[in-house]
Amino acid sequence: MWNMSRGLTTDNHLMGGEGLIPLARRYRLLSEAGRGGMGTVWRAHDELLDRDVAVKEVRLPERLTTGERRLACRRMVEEARATAALRHPGVVQIFDIVMEDGRPWIIMEFIRARSLHQVLAQDGPLPAARAAEVGLALLSVLRAAHAEGILHRDVKPSNVLLCEDGRVLLSDFGLAVHTDDGVRGGRGDDTLVSGIEGSPAYLSPERVRGLPSVVASDLWALGATLYAAVEGRSPFLRSHALASMVAVLLGEYEPPRLACALSPIVAGLLREDPAERLSAEAVEALLRDALRTLSAVPGTLSAPEAPDEEETPDTPDTPDAVAEPDEEDEPPGEKEPEAGYVLYDLGGTSLVAGGTGRGAHRRTTVRTPASRRPRFGALLGLSAALAGVAALGAWSARWTSVSKSASSVVQPFPGVSDQTTVYHADGAFSVEVPADWSTRRISGGVAWTGPVDGEGMTIVRAPGDALTGLHAAERRAADDGAYPGYHRLRIESAPDLAPGAAEWEFTWDRDGGSHALRSRVAGYEFFFYTHASRWTPGARLYDRILRSFDPEPSTGE
Repeated sequence: MWNMSRGLTTDNHLMGGEGLIPLARRYRLLSEAGRGGMGTVWRAHDELLDRDVAVKEVRLPERLTTGERRLACRRMVEEARATAALRHPGVVQIFDIVMEDGRPWIIMEFIRARSLHQVLAQDGPLPAARAAEVGLALLSVLRAAHAEGILHRDVKPSNVLLCEDGRVLLSDFGLAVHTDDGVRGGRGDDTLVSGIEGSPAYLSPERVRGLPSVVASDLWALGATLYAAVEGRSPFLRSHALASMVAVLLGEYEPPRLACALSPIVAGLLREDPAERLSAEAVEALLRDALRTLSAVPGTLSAPEAPDEEETPDTPDTPDAVAEPDEEDEPPGEKEPEAGYVLYDLGGTSLVAGGTGRGAHRRTTVRTPASRRPRFGALLGLSAALAGVAALGAWSARWTSVSKSASSVVQPFPGVSDQTTVYHADGAFSVEVPADWSTRRISGGVAWTGPVDGEGMTIVRAPGDALTGLHAAERRAADDGAYPGYHRLRIESAPDLAPGAAEWEFTWDRDGGSHALRSRVAGYEFFFYTHASRWTPGARLYDRILRSFDPEPSTGE
């Protein structure tokens, strides 16, 4: 009999012969199917029912105390039981849980399929339409699991199985946690035992910070996986784990070039604040719309729109100089950095657990949540999150807030000026803008152009109801057809800005993609636009500009 605490021997005779006593005197381990940070997956034979199965041998980190090991094992058994009760075509059945040597061994259906990670490495990125189909299948599994209160916590290409018959399976609920009510996040101590586990390039910002998982954490990982499906790599894949985590917290990634109609969906899922990410219902509706669009006219989006000339003079020509996208490509299929984080890639065979379709309804009207400016605590949060990761070393950064002086530090983001100057509009208003932006008067307001092509802002008078005015502007924009490939992200009231305020956010196709946000507040309209690749630092800058705006300054020029 083998010593389970030290793992199985790799002797082929023992693996296939009579010298090895079957696990639980029933499951004979035949060959290793894959391994990772949390254990090994074996191809095995169920001698009682005479069928092949997959057995996951769970290996807990050696750093855990005896009490933590007991807690981890108890949770794994609880979650395996909950997952086994789920029924969904996108999951593989859990047959049994065996306790040997004080730890669980999970017996599951054996599936022959390539992982999405393998497909990307061997065949290259998926067509956008196929990626949309994969996204819908994964979303269905996640919604079913979430309805039962189960969070996956490790959605990534190596855990997505693409079967030859077209089925898409989500594997390895090994990091899953059970939520209290199926809506909120995991228990406050769901990271107590495991710490920061998973692949850094697919960890949501809140998980990198060591905060409890929430439903939106799985959706963020789905967005990163969709990006990888069409681009061949994670948007946050860097040279090592720490760099990937930094990129995640800063929200810095190159906009997808091949995503077509999926681009706004990816952007909506990768928002920093979980509360502002697209909901599962919105993602489903948008994916179905994108799939119809891609099936009809691949690579296009319809309903172009433009700002109205009366309310935002000169803005139709300001976006004409959008910056060229970065032409540097990382090779498709680039491997994820492991650094002790990748749980396992099953090498063509994986295990999954899933959920039911309960509560999976679709709303006919999709209202996407705001992709508002990322929170300014990102850099400080990064310091706190990484301080506890001793193996990765320490990392810190300072954030200097904007003052009301004529020249002050704004932010340490590349490509964005770190100096501001106060602009006074003849007593009408005052606002802080980057010092290197050029200024010109336009009818009804002021326009600024940044040193980077395709970035700028206008402020004009806009009396009347803010939300009604933005809807009217959108209709006029559609009639004029000024924004080829227009895609609305949201038009909604924005009471967090000011009473009666509203915002309209959208993207359009121009030289690789542009992103714009029009805000109506205090009788003025702000139109901020930039290249999609610069939206994260640009949106943070725009937030600072809005906060500095004073519609009734005490002094003028």
